[in-house]
Amino acid sequence: MRILWLSIFLLFSLSSMSHAAAPDPQNQAQAASGELWNAVRARQGSDLGTVRSQVKGIDSASFMSTGGEEWKDFRMEQLIPLAAKVLGFSLLGILLFRLIRGKIKIKSGRTTKRIKRFTTFQRWVHWITAILFVALAITGIVLMFSRFIIIPYIGSEIGGPLTFFMKRIHDVAGPAFAVSLVVMIFTFIKGNFPHWRDIIWVVKGGGLLGWHAPAGRYNAGEKGWYWIAVFVGLAVVGSGLALDFTSLLSYTQFGETRESLTYAHWIHSIAGVAIMAGAMGHIYMGTIAMEGAFEVMQTGYCDANWAKEHHDIWYDEMVEKGKIVEAGDVENEALAAQEAREAKAAGA
Repeated sequence: MRILWLSIFLLFSLSSMSHAAAPDPQNQAQAASGELWNAVRARQGSDLGTVRSQVKGIDSASFMSTGGEEWKDFRMEQLIPLAAKVLGFSLLGILLFRLIRGKIKIKSGRTTKRIKRFTTFQRWVHWITAILFVALAITGIVLMFSRFIIIPYIGSEIGGPLTFFMKRIHDVAGPAFAVSLVVMIFTFIKGNFPHWRDIIWVVKGGGLLGWHAPAGRYNAGEKGWYWIAVFVGLAVVGSGLALDFTSLLSYTQFGETRESLTYAHWIHSIAGVAIMAGAMGHIYMGTIAMEGAFEVMQTGYCDANWAKEHHDIWYDEMVEKGKIVEAGDVENEALAAQEAREAKAAGA
């Protein structure tokens, strides 16, 4: 009898153990589903080594990317509205300055004296860089705001191809701008290092409010814009090249990943908006804001009184070196150079 009861006890014990050891089909299915969706979404901790794809590219083993969705939300909800505010307030600031200050005249009037300020090579470097920058700025604005300022008015049938065309111009002009920017950095670096007198210039507001502010060849404002162009410009160029040529990232510690491209896009957008805002002020001051400013980069020469009022220390140096010439001599020099080019072209 004892043997019978012992047999029954062992039978029930083994049965309960087998039920406890057997995996729950529902839990097993949930675990498999969770691992599957982790791999599909490329989440951290998923075993992507078991995923195979015939497509070779960034995150080709991921069917869905949450990182891309997060970047899109950030771009649409935060970056683009912030960029619109920065550019809009920059334009508003320029308009208010124009209304308050008006055009900055040469107080002593123009003279027949000229001083050579930029060489032909310097002017070519400046204009090539400027033209490429404007092309990149316009196409960049279209790419960033096309959904708000183009497609609603002309429709996606025209707006879509137009945006695609702008993207191609942006991709081609970008590497060319990278080269011209590097050349410009070395061309204009002399004279753009900080000096103690730059503090006085800043304290006096650059003379824009009527107080005279001493300055050498370049004032503190020009030096500030130069170094903004150097550092922010290089950030724009570096991130842009990473987006244009993604394989370059494989040679860095970041690697060619979607996360790296997201960071590059973030840097490119923020730095691009910042340098565009600064360029708006630079373009205004160098064209219609100040009398005699545009012709300096147009001809390479500046009026002697313009130099005396805005760059008095540099003006004194030029006077001491005997670098002041008559306007007629400048015109004769330009005419002689033109005749030489024509003769060379005819001989060729």
